[in-house]
Amino acid sequence: MNILREYFRLAIFAIGLLCGVQIPAFVDQYQKRVDAHLLEAQHSLVGFQQTAERYFDGDLNKLIAHYQRSPDRVFNQDALNVRAIFQREQSLQSQWNNLKAGVVKRTYYLLTHYNPQILQETTNQFSYTVPLDPAALGWGICMALLFAALFDTSVGLSVKTCSVCYHAIRKQHTPSR
Repeated sequence: MNILREYFRLAIFAIGLLCGVQIPAFVDQYQKRVDAHLLEAQHSLVGFQQTAERYFDGDLNKLIAHYQRSPDRVFNQDALNVRAIFQREQSLQSQWNNLKAGVVKRTYYLLTHYNPQILQETTNQFSYTVPLDPAALGWGICMALLFAALFDTSVGLSVKTCSVCYHAIRKQHTPSR
């Protein structure tokens, strides 16, 4: 029975290791999606930025305000569209800047400040990898040790519970002398 437990423990350790190395891989793929969306948003703003450079000292907010003040409804609608693209670009730039930190900070940032659309895209298109860089190996070993510790704790508690129950039942069925 002990050898079977050890094989299970090794299997749990291996599963933890493989799960752990996916964490930096997922963060990396998320970061690449943020970069792609940021480049697309920046590309969408190029013409408006050129107009802002020409007439408003490069200030897109002034261009948007000019569009909003226009009596033409088309310009009013364009103001909303340009503002939406500009705000998206600003948000993605902020995400990109925060995702350039160390691996633990990037992971924490992703857990607490993710973009729901990009997170869903990353989840849907995630390609499992086994990266062999120090960060992935560190995450893998930590997760493996955590899984193994949880396994050992649950087995230990199960054995203890079964032992207590067995002795309680045995005591009930043992005749008194």
